[in-house]
Amino acid sequence: MNNSQGTLVPVSLDQLRAFDLNPRITRNPNYYEIKGSIRNRGLDHPPQITQRPGEAYYIIANGGNTRLAILNDLWLETHDKRYWHITCLLRPWSSDSLEQGNLHCLLGHLIENEVRGSLTFIERSLAVQNAIDLCQNINKECSQHETVRMLSQAGYFVSQTLLSVMLATTQLLFPYIPDLLYSGLSRKNIERLLTLRFNTEKFWDNFCQALPPEEWRQLPLFDDIFAMALTSFNEPAMGFSLEHVQDELTGLISQTLNIDYNTVALVTDGRAQKRNLLFGTAPVPELPEISEQRSVELKHKQSGRDHLQEKHDEETGGESENANLSMTENRPDEASNNSVLAAEHRHSADASPVLPATQPSLAAALPLREDPQFDTPETLASFIDQIAWELASNAGLEFLISPTDTGVFDIASP
Repeated sequence: MNNSQGTLVPVSLDQLRAFDLNPRITRNPNYYEIKGSIRNRGLDHPPQITQRPGEAYYIIANGGNTRLAILNDLWLETHDKRYWHITCLLRPWSSDSLEQGNLHCLLGHLIENEVRGSLTFIERSLAVQNAIDLCQNINKECSQHETVRMLSQAGYFVSQTLLSVMLATTQLLFPYIPDLLYSGLSRKNIERLLTLRFNTEKFWDNFCQALPPEEWRQLPLFDDIFAMALTSFNEPAMGFSLEHVQDELTGLISQTLNIDYNTVALVTDGRAQKRNLLFGTAPVPELPEISEQRSVELKHKQSGRDHLQEKHDEETGGESENANLSMTENRPDEASNNSVLAAEHRHSADASPVLPATQPSLAAALPLREDPQFDTPETLASFIDQIAWELASNAGLEFLISPTDTGVFDIASP
């Protein structure tokens, strides 16, 4: 019986073979559900089959390898002839070329499974790799761009970016972690592994290029180091942790190149890479010269002596202060002169927020804020600047304090 899509023919299971380039390698996750349906209802959708030129048996044309495996299981379990004899739609071989026909069948299986969404990323990647190999057998100069166009014309749409990820997965990851990939490792985690490999290989190459030739020739290949780090994680994806892979790879590189672990971790840690990309690396503060540090030390000691002297003066000089105050009250001219001097002092403080180390501490002059003429934002800002500078100088960090245009001091990160 013929129709527009092919010919319906009765076949037995011994005449059928699964397609040897079938993209599905792992068992269909719905295998037992499909098996239960065929057991109870029979085969509602017989597979489409085709026949290579010169071969005696038929192969599955595009989708149906799972159903063929289930029919064989049911026949072995029951020996029911309804599983042994089935009617299939026979499609003619699509081309006189064996490679072209295999490519057509492969893409048919790939598209059929893609519609169902049941292939793992590595299965899709291996199928695309097989399609590229067949395409290059047909056309030796088949480029990546032409491969994308060929796949699109066949109904399987893939971008060049995705194609690059697929090829890198089959070539750089699959030889070392096949079980992990077959268990369903996601594309996101695969891309993170590839990024880790790219960053560490670049770091490895830059480090080795700086070594004398006789030294880097004795080092192992980066591919071997990466393979050693990956193979210990070749297990189901349920327990996959990228951080564990990073730690293993970081330790191997650190040990092999004899460099600090944390230095390598800055390269292998994707979060650190992202922070550096977004915010840049944190600037390292410039420490003062040794001579400046010694001057700060001496200044700190002198400041301590001044503090003791001020404390002694406070304890013993109360009567002198009272006497000076009464003398000032009796001499209005001198009080007026003191006000002028205070105003001049305030003016100089406004002009230069960071005062020399030899100037007396303004912290002791804080009681002057009770005077209305000192109770202004500008004057208080200069007091704040000076106090901040003095506190920092006691710790030897006065070089971190700097004036700003707004009148408020700025402090750099140590």
